[in-house]
Amino acid sequence: MKKLMMKKGSTCMACLECVRACSEAFYKEFDPDKACLQIVEKKSVRPMACPQCGKCAEACQYNAIIKLERPCVKACGMDAIVSDEQGRAVINQDKCVACGQCLVSCPFGAIVDKGQIFQVIRSIMQGDRVVAIVAPAFVGQFGKDSLPEKISAAMKALGFHKTVEVAVGADMCTIEEAEDFLMKVPAEQSFMATSCCPAWHSMVEKLFPEQFKNISMTLTPMVFTARLMKKEDPGCKVVFVGPCAAKKLEAIRADIRSDVDFVLTFEELQGMFEAKGVDFASIPAGEPLNEGTAAGRGFAVSGGVAQAVADVIHRTDPRLEIKTARAEGLRECRKLMTLAKAGKYDGYLLEGMACPGGCVAGAGTLLPVNIASTVVERYKKEADQESPLESKYRSARRELD
Repeated sequence: MKKLMMKKGSTCMACLECVRACSEAFYKEFDPDKACLQIVEKKSVRPMACPQCGKCAEACQYNAIIKLERPCVKACGMDAIVSDEQGRAVINQDKCVACGQCLVSCPFGAIVDKGQIFQVIRSIMQGDRVVAIVAPAFVGQFGKDSLPEKISAAMKALGFHKTVEVAVGADMCTIEEAEDFLMKVPAEQSFMATSCCPAWHSMVEKLFPEQFKNISMTLTPMVFTARLMKKEDPGCKVVFVGPCAAKKLEAIRADIRSDVDFVLTFEELQGMFEAKGVDFASIPAGEPLNEGTAAGRGFAVSGGVAQAVADVIHRTDPRLEIKTARAEGLRECRKLMTLAKAGKYDGYLLEGMACPGGCVAGAGTLLPVNIASTVVERYKKEADQESPLESKYRSARRELD
C-alpha cells in the first residue's frame, strides 16, 4: 500500500513544484494562486484518483509531501506485492521470484517461507546418509566461535553424515561459464548473463523472455556440488544449506529435484543448532572445509561471480580482457537488463544478484551484510588454491552436466 499525504505541521513553501510535476494533472481543480493552501487543508490529493506515482514527493524540495509505503512493498524489486480492495497486502505469484526480501523486511513476521527442517531431521533419524553442502556465505553466520574448521564437527553433532563446501561447485561453474562465454559471445549471442542466482534467473525469464537465451545454461554451484556428492555416494541425501530463499524454488524444478533433496537456510540451521544444544565455543575442530578455491568462495559477494569468470578467461588467454557489468537488488537488475536489451552491453558478461550485496544478504542470513562480506573476504584469502583452474574437481564437471 502506498499513500501520499502532507506532513503534519507542513513545511510547504507554496512553490507549486508538486503541481508542475503531476503528469496526471490531479491538481487542476485547485486555484493556481491558492493551490498549496488548498492541498495543505485537504491533507491529501484526491486519493481516489491519484495514481500514487510519487512524482510530487520527489519534486518537493521542502519534504512537505511524504510517501507512505509498506516495508514489503518497498523491498520487492519485482513490484509483486499489491493491495486488494480492502487494503490488505497480496503477493502476485506471477511476478514473485521468491527472493525473500519481503520476508526479511516485514516487521510483523506476516510473510514466511516453507521450511524443511522436519523432513531433514526425519531423514537423519531414519538412518539416511545425509550430506550437507554449505554455501560460501556460511562463514561466521553462527557466531564468533563458528570457525570454518568447526562447521563439520557441528554438523556431525546434528547427525549429518558429511559436510562439503559449495565453493567446489562454484569452481566448476566458473570454468563452465568461462568456456560458455568464449564459445557463444559474440558468435551466437550478443552478451552472456551468469546463471547462479535463481531469483535473477527467474526475473529475466518473467520480464525479459526474449533475452532469456542469453543466460548461461551452466549448472549452478548448488547443483554441481549435489551431483558430485551423489556420484561419489549413490543413495545419499543432499541438503543445501545457504542464505537463499529462492534456492528452495530452484531445488523443486523437475530437472533438479533428484539432485537436491532438501534446502535449509542459515537461519533454519541455527534453529537446529540451538535445539540440539551445539556450542561452538566448546566443540572441537573437525575435518576442514578446504577444497574450494578463493574464487569459488567469492561467489558469496556481489561481483564475485563475474570476477571469477573473467579471471579464468584471462588466465586461459592473457590477451583477452572481458568487460563485465553487475547489478545487485532486483530493481537494479531490471535496469541492467533493460540496458542490455537496448544493446548497451553487447560483448559483456553480466552478473545479477537479487539481494543487495550478494548472497551474504540473502533472506536466510544471520549476519549484517557488511560484516558477512568482510568475513567472506578473509575466508577467501585462507584458501589453498586461488583459481578454479587449480581445483582437483576441474575435469569432474563434464561428467555431471
